[in-house]
Amino acid sequence: MYFPITRIRRVLPSLPFFLALALAAGGEGLLLAAEFSGAIYTTDSTGTRVNQNLYSARSDVYLSGGPQNRNPPGLPDGTYFFQVTDPSGHTLLSEDNAVCRQLLVAGGRIAGATGPCPHANGTLNPANGTTPVQLAPFSLTPNPGGEYKAWLIRKTGTTSISGSDPKVLLFKNPDSKTDNFKVREEVVIPPQGSCQPSSSLSVLVSGTNVVSYVPKGCWSCGTTGVSFVNVEGTFANGLPNPIPTPNVVNSCASNSLTGKTVCTANNTDIYLLTLSGTGTTTLTATLPSSGSGFIGFSGGSCTNCGVAMDATNDQAVIGLSVGGAPGFQFLKNISTAPATEPAFASPAGMISEDPLIDPIRNLLLSAAENNNYEIANVATTTSPAFFESGAIPVMGELDSSGEDCQTGIILAPSEFSGPSQVYIADISNPACAVFTPGSPGTWTAPSQIKTLTDSFLSAGASGIAVAQGTHTGVVTGEFGGNALTAIALPTASSVTCAVPDITDWVTCSITAVVASCAAFSNGLDPHTVTAYRSPNAPNHAFALLANGNATLLARVDLTEMLNPVTVPRTGNACTAGSLPASVVTCIPVP
Repeated sequence: MYFPITRIRRVLPSLPFFLALALAAGGEGLLLAAEFSGAIYTTDSTGTRVNQNLYSARSDVYLSGGPQNRNPPGLPDGTYFFQVTDPSGHTLLSEDNAVCRQLLVAGGRIAGATGPCPHANGTLNPANGTTPVQLAPFSLTPNPGGEYKAWLIRKTGTTSISGSDPKVLLFKNPDSKTDNFKVREEVVIPPQGSCQPSSSLSVLVSGTNVVSYVPKGCWSCGTTGVSFVNVEGTFANGLPNPIPTPNVVNSCASNSLTGKTVCTANNTDIYLLTLSGTGTTTLTATLPSSGSGFIGFSGGSCTNCGVAMDATNDQAVIGLSVGGAPGFQFLKNISTAPATEPAFASPAGMISEDPLIDPIRNLLLSAAENNNYEIANVATTTSPAFFESGAIPVMGELDSSGEDCQTGIILAPSEFSGPSQVYIADISNPACAVFTPGSPGTWTAPSQIKTLTDSFLSAGASGIAVAQGTHTGVVTGEFGGNALTAIALPTASSVTCAVPDITDWVTCSITAVVASCAAFSNGLDPHTVTAYRSPNAPNHAFALLANGNATLLARVDLTEMLNPVTVPRTGNACTAGSLPASVVTCIPVP
């Protein structure tokens, strides 16, 4: 008997001897303790290392089974399926179709792969007569310890391939055996504040405290000052608040490792703010950028247009006008001896409204309104190498840049699209993402334009942010409206050049259902959104959104927003239309 995933999760507490396998979309299954004879184990390609449990790479892992000698009993002879999941069994990680994941057992021992598209075999182990089978391709585990679970699944009358997803197997646990293993692959999560687009507001995490710096201005509005907002924790809003600035600030970016924040004004001013251990913020320095002239976007014009943080390398990048040409300038050594490097123009002739820095790959991402997604290698910031994508055929125009830097999956929302469109590509695998040098170079990668049904946002999909380390993000509109769309991203990049996908999404409104949010309306350019991973609600992703006149800051739990039990949905929209008070709060901005 098979149960839907949601039902499995309900019955598990009362049936502790069950193991749930929450398979890929459409998958079902109820699993019991394994019963058939024999044993399985992971090994290397030689098959001689019995029950090796730690590997250097996913491609090194092979599956074998049967006795460790030539004596019975072994596995029942026949054809089997195999797969890899996370250690809980909740996430299927095998990337190819189940029909390709078959092997033979002969004489009680695993005897190599079979089927129409078999996996690679290892070498025959003469000690016990086994021929191990390579488990790859499978995705990176979401388990922080790098742990995986290998499954051997016997073909019986109740074992089948799902009709809705060819990767998914439907089976009963008496027909399966499992073995856990680990792969020593470095999983890097960038520091809080990194990998955020240069949108308006910033977020800074200090222990259990979370604060946001919210500019009172924008490209087209003229209020000076930066507000300090306590989002989580015990820091009090210090005085003066807003923090006075000589000129109108459009963007801030924070480094949670150092407590430093960089803000840019619409002219050439760069403001450096320092957060103390007691929550007091001080404007410590004002530097000039090398900007001159103005560049324009659909949402306004600016000399300094925004700032994105690279917390790992204690630097930031400023999008700006270089004599009227769109370009960039790096600010180095922010916490020690801040200094600007020479500015440089973009060869594409247009930059993103919200560029960002990937500190893991040393890349500058800039998805622009001419639908070109520019990527620059900034390992050497004084002489970056540029690569262009050409025109991406979205419904509207690319408006900002996003990335899950842990997986190397990049994004760009399409302004004026409705329903929302988001471009998504995987640049993590050098075998799949091709960067061709030139002046400038070009790049291609597995990608698609994803249409988010039921997502209708003011001015279309405009702002984007990913809460690093959670594989969860947010897409917002601008210039009014109160809707936002939470998105779930792949938990791992592909090793087979598979096209990445947004795996789940839901659109809801911030409305007067929550009294504190009655006046909320999405802000102006640069986009008033960012995201972070909460230190107080482990692994929960939160979005921060400021309203048009920077008087309200909405804090939205994206993890719970995507939970259909917490926020029931009809299709990909909230059934109630608006978020409940358990998911969103609005904080006054001084």
